[in-house]
Amino acid sequence: MTGALKELMAEVVAAGTERRCAHLMLREDPLFGRLAQGSDEEAIGVALNAGQQAADRIIAQHGRSPDRIVSALHVNVTWSDAFLQTGKAVLFSEYGDRPPSITLYRRSIHEANDLIREHGLSDLLGMSDIAPMHLTHEVYHHLEMKKLTEGTRGYRIETLGLGPIRLRTGLPSLSEIAANRFAMTVLGIHVPVKAIEFITIYRYNREYAWQLLEELRKFSP
Repeated sequence: MTGALKELMAEVVAAGTERRCAHLMLREDPLFGRLAQGSDEEAIGVALNAGQQAADRIIAQHGRSPDRIVSALHVNVTWSDAFLQTGKAVLFSEYGDRPPSITLYRRSIHEANDLIREHGLSDLLGMSDIAPMHLTHEVYHHLEMKKLTEGTRGYRIETLGLGPIRLRTGLPSLSEIAANRFAMTVLGIHVPVKAIEFITIYRYNREYAWQLLEELRKFSP
């Protein structure tokens, strides 16, 4: 199925609850197959709670301005003209901890902003610039990396069992789900971050964007 971007995004916003988007992210995790059957809701709950707690603390300490927050946390922010795409995924931002820094990728962000403007999506999404959203998302990764918040590291799954030996690790997607909740709460965003990314998915593969919408609808709201 194909259609106009505004039509797609109207349906994504209507169907794309935060939990449905979180389920989609969890299913895309390379370690999802190791998660115990029936544990999806528990894992997502841990991630959402981690993001909410971190956001509440940051708002109380530094307010809601991303620029003020990164300044208070001494995190450097730079823009890059590099364009990074892996398969169907386009990179908007990235956190590095040596030294603490956030990179925003100009081309991918500007492409999405141009589509928001050209297709009249600002009112639907509640924003015309996605840069603050991605900047704030990366702030959460800084908090988790520097152990300034409990984060999702307490949720572990078994990846290998050899007799008495048990190897356990975290699910990368849980940190992403938590970072999205963090950004939504700090900025007062009402549309999930993952839902907004459908704009870029549509830009590079319209058919896949509509297929992914159908996948999104299959999850419990």
